[in-house]
Amino acid sequence: MTDDREHRTNHDRRLGEIETREADVEAPTQEVVRRGGTFESFRHRDYTLFWSGAFVSNIGTWMQNYALGLVVYAFRSSELDLGVVSFLSGIPVLFLALWAGGLADRVDRKRLIIRTQAVLLVQAAALGWLYNAGQLSPRTPISSLAWVSGLGILGGIMSALAFPSWQSMLPDLVPKDLLLNAIALNSAQFQSARLVGPLLGGALFIAGLTMGGIFYVNSVSFLFVIWALWVIRPRKQEHHPASAGETGWQRLTAGLRYTRGNRVVRVLILSTALMTIFAMPYMMLLPAVVDKALIAPSIHGLARRVLQGRLFAYVMAANGLGAVFGSLAVASLPKTVVRERIMRWSLLALALLLVAFSASRTLALTMAISALAGAALLTTNSLVNTSIQSVVPNHLRGRVMAVFIMSFLGLMPISAVIFGPLGEVIGPTNAIGGGAVVLLAWAITLLLRPSLLGLERKAA
Repeated sequence: MTDDREHRTNHDRRLGEIETREADVEAPTQEVVRRGGTFESFRHRDYTLFWSGAFVSNIGTWMQNYALGLVVYAFRSSELDLGVVSFLSGIPVLFLALWAGGLADRVDRKRLIIRTQAVLLVQAAALGWLYNAGQLSPRTPISSLAWVSGLGILGGIMSALAFPSWQSMLPDLVPKDLLLNAIALNSAQFQSARLVGPLLGGALFIAGLTMGGIFYVNSVSFLFVIWALWVIRPRKQEHHPASAGETGWQRLTAGLRYTRGNRVVRVLILSTALMTIFAMPYMMLLPAVVDKALIAPSIHGLARRVLQGRLFAYVMAANGLGAVFGSLAVASLPKTVVRERIMRWSLLALALLLVAFSASRTLALTMAISALAGAALLTTNSLVNTSIQSVVPNHLRGRVMAVFIMSFLGLMPISAVIFGPLGEVIGPTNAIGGGAVVLLAWAITLLLRPSLLGLERKAA
């Protein structure tokens, strides 16, 4: 048994040294951009339906994120409330990601996603009904916060269960040689929805639609993705047999063990975790930043709420636009570029931009910095993603990427529970600036110690 395990370990190490052609789930791949076959996957009916349904649903989701931030902040003008809701809606990913990854390999992925989307449809409709019924109101802040938090936990659980299946579905919809193209287009639809959603939500709000109406629009958007999933016929998924001699717990935690044993992957995961904890608060605290840094104190009442909704949409859309350009920048990098080397500089740029963001007091400058920060964050995240995927053995890829998902999405609630109260005490811009300084220190450490990322072996 010991010899077999040593053989598997040596085999994994050799595989880890070979660069794979698996696509980055966050950014379009270089091959897609260079060959010009950008829309080739749309020749396949099932993929086109899957992509279209996800695009409409993601627009609705980003509209709801926009509206929910304003609704929660209106309860008590409290950064703490924003942090609480963000924490409770995101914490399920931290605890369920590894288990959900195993679940995606054991059950029918399509049915699992349909069921989770149906629950999310009901959740969005419940938010709309509660808002229009006056149950989400500054007049009853505690009960309103309880309703939003409870529904946020439900949504977080459904998202945590569905996320691995979403990522695993693509190989079932297109031939293997189109997988890179399919993932690139999937990334494009997500980033485009992230750009369009807040703008559309802001436009509907300005046109007179209530926040409850925006929640209802998101609820309807789930019908599109449920219908698309219902009519597609993905290829039967493959179930990989368990490794001999491994218990269920060992199989579940294999990604964690691999990460712990590989220094470069470990540092990349740590960098992602630090970026999530200390950089992402600028998005969570954005409603408070707009209210306290961009709107004059002399503006009150309805005029202030309308202006806040408009400016919030502008800054969120600018961030999404920057993220789109960031993904394209990563996609255009030549194969000879060492991604770990660039990642250190994009992380440094993100930290410096957030310091500037915390000091900005004008809309134009805040939007410009938000766009650049979105590009830097997406660039860093994508570079880390592709660097990890280039060394991880195929049979461990899903479980190691689950660790990456935990360090990115799973730690967002930890960031929220830290920076929500901190923003309440010292102000949202000061909290963002403080987090940026911590991230800046880590980026400088990576620049001064290239051996942490194995760059001494990749010197030009």
